[in-house]
Amino acid sequence: MPTEQTIIVRDRPQTPRLSVLTPFYRYDPSAMLKRLANAPAGVEFVLFDDGSASAELIANVMSAAAMTGAPSRIIISETNLGRARARNRLIAEARGRHVLFLDADMLPDTSAFLSVWLGIIATQEPRVAFGGLSLAHAEPTPETALHYALFGRSDCAPARRRSRRSAQATASSNLLVERDFLLAHPFDDHFTGWGFEDIDWALDVSRVEEIMHVDNPATHAGLDDVSTLMRKSAEAGPNFGRLARKHPMRVKSFAAHRVASALRASPARKTQRRIYSWLARDPRGVAPMRVRCAALKLLRASHYAEYLP
Repeated sequence: MPTEQTIIVRDRPQTPRLSVLTPFYRYDPSAMLKRLANAPAGVEFVLFDDGSASAELIANVMSAAAMTGAPSRIIISETNLGRARARNRLIAEARGRHVLFLDADMLPDTSAFLSVWLGIIATQEPRVAFGGLSLAHAEPTPETALHYALFGRSDCAPARRRSRRSAQATASSNLLVERDFLLAHPFDDHFTGWGFEDIDWALDVSRVEEIMHVDNPATHAGLDDVSTLMRKSAEAGPNFGRLARKHPMRVKSFAAHRVASALRASPARKTQRRIYSWLARDPRGVAPMRVRCAALKLLRASHYAEYLP
C-alpha cells in the first residue's frame, strides 16, 4: 500500500453534512480554498496530494485550508495514484453524508456556492448532482485563448441543456454524490493517466440512478496552453479506447467517436495530425478561433482513433 501521512489543519468536532473532496497533483488549490473562506457550518475539507513531493505546496495549502474556518485535513501520498484512485481514496476518508468533488483548479462562481449545495441536500436529497462549469472568473491569455474558447463552447452549459445528454455532460470537478452511493459505485481505477474516468463513472451510474443537473457552477481556472492541450489529447487516447470498450453502444453516439471512426479509415493520419497541430497552434496568428478549435478536436479524435476497439 502506498505510504501516506495526514496533516490535520483543523479537527472536526462533529459529523459534517458535506465533505468537500479535492485531489491535486502539482497544482495549488489555495485559490479555490480562499474563495471558500468562512465556510458554512456542517462542511469539512479533505484534500489529497497525489505525490506532488513539494513542501512549499503543502505549506500553501495548509494556510489556505485554515482560512476556510472548517475542519480540514490533507492526505499526502508519496506516490502518484492517478485521478481515479485518488478520488476513491478521498471517498474512503470522507465523513459527510454527501461529498462534493471540487477540483483544485476550480473557483466557485458565487460566495453562496457551498450554501446552495447544502440547500439542495436539505430540500432534494439527491444521490448524484452536477453543478456545472463556467469561465466566469477565468483569465485567458494568448497562450490559453484556445482552451478558453474550446471549453466555453463544449463544457459550459446550463442545467437544462446538460440534462439532455446527462451522463456525457457530467464531470467530477463539481460533482455532489451521496457517500454511501459512492462506496457502492467507486471510480474505475483501471483508468490511469488523463481523461474519461468521470465520464465512465457517469455512464455506469446513470444505469441505476438519475443524475440531477443544477445551476451552481464553478469556474475552470486552470486553463492550459496549446502544448499542454496537445499532450493531454495524446494521453487520453488509451482511456477513450477503454471507454469505448466498456460502453460500446453509448460511446458510439458521441461525436468524438464518430469522427475518430472516420479518421481511423484514413491512410494518412500522421500527415493529417501534423496539419491539425499546425492549425491549432496558429503560429502566424491568422486562423479564426473556430478553425483552431475544430483543428484541436480533429487532433484529439486522431489520437482516439488509434485505440478504438
